[in-house]
Amino acid sequence: LNDMNKSTNSWTIGGILNWTRQYFSDKGVENPRLDAEVLLSRILGLDRLHLYVHFDQPLEQTELRAFREFVKQRAMRFPVAYITGSKEFMGLEFAVSPAVLIPRPDTEILVEGAIDLLHNIAEPQLLDIGTGSGAIIISALTKLPDAQGTAVDISAEALAVALRPLEVVEQAPDVVAAYVDALRHGRGHLRQVRLQ
Repeated sequence: LNDMNKSTNSWTIGGILNWTRQYFSDKGVENPRLDAEVLLSRILGLDRLHLYVHFDQPLEQTELRAFREFVKQRAMRFPVAYITGSKEFMGLEFAVSPAVLIPRPDTEILVEGAIDLLHNIAEPQLLDIGTGSGAIIISALTKLPDAQGTAVDISAEALAVALRPLEVVEQAPDVVAAYVDALRHGRGHLRQVRLQ
């Protein structure tokens, strides 16, 4: 990582991506090039295609410092989604943190199957127990405009993460979020937050 301390003018998008790919490979990171691209895209606030179109663009010192911190975390095997604080699921961007599990692509198949079944039901009611990031219920509700849903979690921290995407979804679905603290108190304690 000391190589990144070179002067700003010597690091371009292409140069830093190639260096990071090799660094991640040497550290045994599974998808070194993809991870480098995703992390740099997040720092620059641009999509990955932009990186290829602007391969010779120099990085500013602030961008380089922020990227260096991301690279350190990834080299220690911290998941990319936790580093960036988000994960795409069914075309929507979801906030993630170590308080929730990272939404997985194979879960999208299950959600799509449920949506197919629920299209035949008038005003379906959905319940997502252990909602985590909220990816499942929010994705389903955005595809089922007549549905209503309740997201439940025993972690207030996880529920706070689940509510974040609803602040940026253009047509946020109607969701009741419930924090159930049954484990801590031995009985159900429910706090509800209605959005929209």
